[in-house]
Amino acid sequence: MHKQTYRHEEIKYPSNEDAFFNVLWHNRDYTAPHWHNGLEILYLLEGSEDCYLGEDDGIRMKKGDFLVINSRVVHSVQCPRQCKEMLLQIPYPMMKRFIPQIDGLEFVCERISGKKHQMDTSQVEQSLSILAGLRPFQSPEETLEFYSQIYHLLALLVKDFSVSVTSDKMEVSEKYMERLGMITSYVKEHYAGDISLQEIARLVSLNPDYFTRFFKKYMGMTFLDYVNSVRMEHIVRDLQKTDLSVQKLLEIHGFTNYKLFMKMYRERFESTPGKMRKYRKEQKHME
Repeated sequence: MHKQTYRHEEIKYPSNEDAFFNVLWHNRDYTAPHWHNGLEILYLLEGSEDCYLGEDDGIRMKKGDFLVINSRVVHSVQCPRQCKEMLLQIPYPMMKRFIPQIDGLEFVCERISGKKHQMDTSQVEQSLSILAGLRPFQSPEETLEFYSQIYHLLALLVKDFSVSVTSDKMEVSEKYMERLGMITSYVKEHYAGDISLQEIARLVSLNPDYFTRFFKKYMGMTFLDYVNSVRMEHIVRDLQKTDLSVQKLLEIHGFTNYKLFMKMYRERFESTPGKMRKYRKEQKHME
Protein backbone atom coordinates (compact mmCIF):
# COMPACT_ATOMS: atom_id res chain seq x y z
CA MET A 1 0.00 0.00 0.00
CA HIS A 2 1.40 3.38 -0.98
CA LYS A 3 2.09 5.74 1.92
CA GLN A 4 0.71 9.24 1.50
CA THR A 5 3.38 11.90 1.94
CA TYR A 6 2.47 15.04 3.83
CA ARG A 7 2.35 18.29 1.94
CA HIS A 8 1.04 21.79 2.34
CA GLU A 9 -1.16 23.84 0.05
CA GLU A 10 -2.02 27.37 1.06
CA ILE A 11 -4.01 30.21 -0.45
CA LYS A 12 -3.98 33.59 1.31
CA TYR A 13 -5.90 36.72 0.49
CA PRO A 14 -4.39 40.21 0.68
CA SER A 15 -7.31 42.08 2.26
CA ASN A 16 -8.04 41.59 5.95
CA GLU A 17 -11.73 41.60 5.08
CA ASP A 18 -11.41 38.59 2.77
CA ALA A 19 -11.69 34.97 3.77
CA PHE A 20 -8.63 32.90 4.59
CA PHE A 21 -8.71 29.54 2.83
CA ASN A 22 -6.28 26.69 3.30
CA VAL A 23 -6.14 23.03 2.26
CA LEU A 24 -3.25 21.29 3.96
CA TRP A 25 -1.80 18.11 5.35
CA HIS A 26 -1.01 17.92 9.06
CA ASN A 27 1.40 15.40 10.51
CA ARG A 28 1.56 15.21 14.32
CA ASP A 29 0.88 18.93 14.61
CA TYR A 30 -0.44 20.86 17.59
CA THR A 31 -1.98 24.32 17.90
CA ALA A 32 -2.26 25.79 21.42
CA PRO A 33 -5.58 27.25 22.68
CA HIS A 34 -6.51 30.44 20.82
CA TRP A 35 -9.51 32.19 19.31
CA HIS A 36 -10.49 34.42 16.40
CA ASN A 37 -12.78 37.42 16.06
CA GLY A 38 -14.26 35.85 12.96
CA LEU A 39 -15.81 32.51 12.08
CA GLU A 40 -13.73 29.37 11.56
CA ILE A 41 -14.79 26.16 9.82
CA LEU A 42 -12.72 22.96 9.93
CA TYR A 43 -13.56 20.32 7.33
CA LEU A 44 -11.65 17.05 7.49
CA LEU A 45 -10.77 15.49 4.14
CA GLU A 46 -8.52 12.61 5.24
CA GLY A 47 -7.49 10.97 8.51
CA SER A 48 -8.59 12.19 11.94
CA GLU A 49 -7.83 15.05 14.32
CA ASP A 50 -8.91 16.24 17.77
CA CYS A 51 -10.46 19.62 18.48
CA TYR A 52 -10.96 21.01 21.99
CA LEU A 53 -13.45 23.80 22.68
CA GLY A 54 -12.95 25.48 26.06
CA GLU A 55 -13.46 23.02 28.91
CA ASP A 56 -15.35 20.52 26.75
CA ASP A 57 -13.95 17.07 26.08
CA GLY A 58 -12.04 16.68 22.85
CA ILE A 59 -13.99 16.11 19.65
CA ARG A 60 -12.49 13.39 17.45
CA MET A 61 -13.10 14.44 13.85
CA LYS A 62 -12.94 11.88 11.05
CA LYS A 63 -13.05 12.05 7.26
CA GLY A 64 -16.11 14.02 6.13
CA ASP A 65 -16.69 15.68 9.50
CA PHE A 66 -16.79 19.44 9.95
CA LEU A 67 -17.03 21.89 12.81
CA VAL A 68 -18.17 25.53 12.85
CA ILE A 69 -16.28 27.47 15.54
CA ASN A 70 -17.88 30.74 16.56
CA SER A 71 -16.14 34.05 17.12
CA ARG A 72 -14.18 34.26 20.40
CA VAL A 73 -14.53 30.57 21.22
CA VAL A 74 -11.28 29.28 22.69
CA HIS A 75 -10.12 26.15 20.88
CA SER A 76 -7.06 24.02 20.21
CA VAL A 77 -6.38 21.41 17.55
CA GLN A 78 -4.06 18.44 17.43
CA CYS A 79 -3.42 15.83 14.78
CA PRO A 80 -2.09 12.62 16.42
CA ARG A 81 -1.07 11.20 13.06
CA GLN A 82 -1.53 12.39 9.48
CA CYS A 83 -4.64 14.21 8.31
CA LYS A 84 -5.79 16.55 5.57
CA GLU A 85 -8.17 19.39 6.31
CA MET A 86 -9.76 22.41 4.74
CA LEU A 87 -9.61 25.51 6.91
CA LEU A 88 -11.92 28.43 6.21
CA GLN A 89 -11.79 31.62 8.28
CA ILE A 90 -14.30 34.38 7.60
CA PRO A 91 -13.21 37.56 9.41
CA TYR A 92 -15.57 39.70 11.44
CA PRO A 93 -15.59 42.73 9.06
CA MET A 94 -16.72 40.55 6.16
CA MET A 95 -19.54 38.99 8.20
CA LYS A 96 -20.60 42.35 9.64
CA ARG A 97 -20.83 43.79 6.14
CA PHE A 98 -23.37 41.19 5.03
CA ILE A 99 -24.91 40.22 8.39
CA PRO A 100 -25.39 43.46 10.38
CA GLN A 101 -26.87 41.54 13.32
CA ILE A 102 -23.92 39.12 13.55
CA ASP A 103 -22.98 40.34 17.07
CA GLY A 104 -26.24 38.88 18.35
CA LEU A 105 -25.89 35.48 16.66
CA GLU A 106 -24.10 32.21 17.24
CA PHE A 107 -24.01 29.26 14.85
CA VAL A 108 -24.70 25.71 15.95
CA CYS A 109 -23.61 23.52 13.07
CA GLU A 110 -21.41 20.43 12.95
CA ARG A 111 -21.11 16.94 11.60
CA ILE A 112 -19.23 14.58 13.92
CA SER A 113 -19.13 10.86 13.14
CA GLY A 114 -20.79 8.65 15.74
CA LYS A 115 -22.55 11.50 17.50
CA LYS A 116 -26.20 10.91 18.36
CA HIS A 117 -28.95 13.25 17.17
CA GLN A 118 -27.16 14.39 14.03
CA MET A 119 -28.57 17.58 12.50
CA ASP A 120 -29.33 17.78 8.79
CA THR A 121 -26.22 19.44 7.41
CA SER A 122 -26.31 17.97 3.90
CA GLN A 123 -26.42 21.36 2.16
CA VAL A 124 -23.54 22.69 4.25
CA GLU A 125 -21.52 19.55 3.51
CA GLN A 126 -22.15 19.97 -0.21
CA SER A 127 -20.95 23.58 -0.12
CA LEU A 128 -17.81 22.66 1.85
CA SER A 129 -17.06 19.84 -0.57
CA ILE A 130 -17.25 22.25 -3.51
CA LEU A 131 -14.99 24.76 -1.73
CA ALA A 132 -12.39 22.08 -0.99
CA GLY A 133 -12.08 21.33 -4.70
CA LEU A 134 -11.60 24.94 -5.80
CA ARG A 135 -8.35 26.79 -6.48
CA PRO A 136 -9.42 30.44 -6.36
CA PHE A 137 -7.34 33.15 -8.03
CA GLN A 138 -6.04 30.71 -10.60
CA SER A 139 -8.92 31.69 -12.85
CA PRO A 140 -11.75 34.25 -12.69
CA GLU A 141 -14.31 31.44 -12.84
CA GLU A 142 -12.98 29.63 -9.77
CA THR A 143 -12.54 32.89 -7.84
CA LEU A 144 -16.15 33.86 -8.48
CA GLU A 145 -17.32 30.35 -7.60
CA PHE A 146 -15.30 30.53 -4.38
CA TYR A 147 -17.00 33.72 -3.19
CA SER A 148 -20.37 32.44 -4.37
CA GLN A 149 -19.97 29.36 -2.17
CA ILE A 150 -18.90 31.44 0.84
CA TYR A 151 -21.99 33.64 0.56
CA HIS A 152 -24.16 30.56 0.06
CA LEU A 153 -22.58 28.96 3.13
CA LEU A 154 -23.19 32.05 5.27
CA ALA A 155 -26.79 32.18 4.06
CA LEU A 156 -27.31 28.55 5.11
CA LEU A 157 -25.80 29.17 8.53
CA VAL A 158 -27.92 32.27 9.19
CA LYS A 159 -31.11 30.66 7.89
CA ASP A 160 -30.91 27.20 9.47
CA PHE A 161 -28.22 27.11 12.15
CA SER A 162 -28.20 30.46 13.99
CA VAL A 163 -29.34 31.18 17.55
CA SER A 164 -29.72 34.52 19.31
CA VAL A 165 -27.25 35.71 21.95
CA THR A 166 -28.40 37.97 24.79
CA SER A 167 -26.95 41.47 25.06
CA ASP A 168 -25.70 40.70 28.59
CA LYS A 169 -23.75 37.70 27.32
CA MET A 170 -22.29 39.80 24.50
CA GLU A 171 -21.06 42.50 26.92
CA VAL A 172 -19.54 39.97 29.33
CA SER A 173 -17.86 38.12 26.47
CA GLU A 174 -16.30 41.30 25.08
CA LYS A 175 -15.01 42.36 28.51
CA TYR A 176 -13.47 39.00 29.36
CA MET A 177 -12.03 38.31 25.90
CA GLU A 178 -10.23 41.67 25.98
CA ARG A 179 -8.64 40.66 29.27
CA LEU A 180 -7.74 37.20 27.96
CA GLY A 181 -6.24 38.84 24.88
CA MET A 182 -3.83 40.81 27.07
CA ILE A 183 -2.84 37.63 28.91
CA THR A 184 -2.29 35.45 25.85
CA SER A 185 -0.37 38.19 24.01
CA TYR A 186 1.96 38.53 26.98
CA VAL A 187 2.50 34.77 27.14
CA LYS A 188 3.26 34.55 23.41
CA GLU A 189 5.96 37.18 23.87
CA HIS A 190 7.46 35.83 27.12
CA TYR A 191 6.65 32.08 27.08
CA ALA A 192 10.33 31.05 26.93
CA GLY A 193 11.05 32.66 30.31
CA ASP A 194 9.56 32.30 33.77
CA ILE A 195 6.13 33.91 34.12
CA SER A 196 4.94 34.02 37.73
CA LEU A 197 1.28 33.97 38.69
CA GLN A 198 1.74 37.27 40.53
CA GLU A 199 3.29 38.86 37.45
CA ILE A 200 0.52 37.87 35.04
CA ALA A 201 -2.26 38.65 37.53
CA ARG A 202 -0.82 42.12 38.06
CA LEU A 203 -0.84 42.69 34.29
CA VAL A 204 -4.66 42.54 34.25
CA SER A 205 -5.17 44.09 37.70
CA LEU A 206 -6.46 40.93 39.40
CA ASN A 207 -5.36 39.21 42.59
CA PRO A 208 -3.73 35.80 41.98
CA ASP A 209 -6.59 33.75 43.45
CA TYR A 210 -9.26 35.43 41.32
CA PHE A 211 -6.99 35.31 38.27
CA THR A 212 -6.58 31.53 38.70
CA ARG A 213 -10.36 30.97 38.75
CA PHE A 214 -10.98 33.43 35.94
CA PHE A 215 -8.40 31.88 33.61
CA LYS A 216 -9.56 28.31 34.25
CA LYS A 217 -13.19 29.26 33.62
CA TYR A 218 -12.65 31.00 30.28
CA MET A 219 -9.66 29.11 28.87
CA GLY A 220 -10.64 25.65 30.09
CA MET A 221 -7.22 24.96 31.64
CA THR A 222 -4.89 26.28 34.31
CA PHE A 223 -2.52 29.11 33.49
CA LEU A 224 0.52 26.84 33.82
CA ASP A 225 -1.05 24.28 31.48
CA TYR A 226 -1.67 27.06 28.95
CA VAL A 227 1.92 28.33 29.11
CA ASN A 228 3.19 24.77 28.65
CA SER A 229 0.84 24.25 25.70
CA VAL A 230 2.31 27.35 23.99
CA ARG A 231 5.80 26.00 24.64
CA MET A 232 4.71 22.62 23.31
CA GLU A 233 3.46 24.17 20.06
CA HIS A 234 6.86 25.79 19.42
CA ILE A 235 8.79 22.65 20.35
CA VAL A 236 6.66 20.45 18.08
CA ARG A 237 7.23 22.86 15.20
CA ASP A 238 11.01 22.89 15.75
CA LEU A 239 11.13 19.10 16.11
CA GLN A 240 9.93 18.98 12.52
CA LYS A 241 12.12 21.77 11.17
CA THR A 242 15.45 21.30 12.99
CA ASP A 243 17.83 18.55 14.09
CA LEU A 244 18.33 20.01 17.56
CA SER A 245 17.98 17.56 20.44
CA VAL A 246 14.75 17.42 22.42
CA GLN A 247 16.58 18.62 25.53
CA LYS A 248 18.00 21.62 23.65
CA LEU A 249 14.56 22.56 22.29
CA LEU A 250 13.09 22.38 25.78
CA GLU A 251 15.80 24.77 26.99
CA ILE A 252 15.19 27.19 24.10
CA HIS A 253 11.45 27.29 24.68
CA GLY A 254 11.46 27.34 28.48
CA PHE A 255 9.98 23.89 29.14
CA THR A 256 11.92 22.91 32.28
CA ASN A 257 10.22 19.60 33.11
CA TYR A 258 11.41 16.89 30.69
CA LYS A 259 9.18 14.15 32.13
CA LEU A 260 6.10 16.35 31.90
CA PHE A 261 6.91 17.24 28.29
CA MET A 262 7.26 13.58 27.31
CA LYS A 263 3.98 12.75 29.06
CA MET A 264 2.16 15.57 27.24
CA TYR A 265 3.72 14.58 23.92
CA ARG A 266 2.69 10.93 24.24
CA GLU A 267 -0.86 11.91 25.20
CA ARG A 268 -1.20 14.20 22.19
CA PHE A 269 0.53 12.17 19.50
CA GLU A 270 0.50 8.58 20.77
CA SER A 271 4.20 8.47 19.98
CA THR A 272 7.59 9.93 20.97
CA PRO A 273 9.64 12.76 19.42
CA GLY A 274 12.25 10.23 18.27
CA LYS A 275 9.70 8.10 16.45
CA MET A 276 8.16 11.20 14.89
CA ARG A 277 11.52 12.32 13.51
CA LYS A 278 12.25 8.84 12.17
CA TYR A 279 8.86 8.82 10.42
CA ARG A 280 9.55 12.25 8.92
CA LYS A 281 12.86 11.10 7.48
CA GLU A 282 11.19 8.04 5.93
CA GLN A 283 8.56 10.31 4.38
CA LYS A 284 11.22 12.58 2.84
CA HIS A 285 13.00 9.60 1.30
CA MET A 286 9.74 8.53 -0.34
CA GLU A 287 9.07 11.93 -1.94
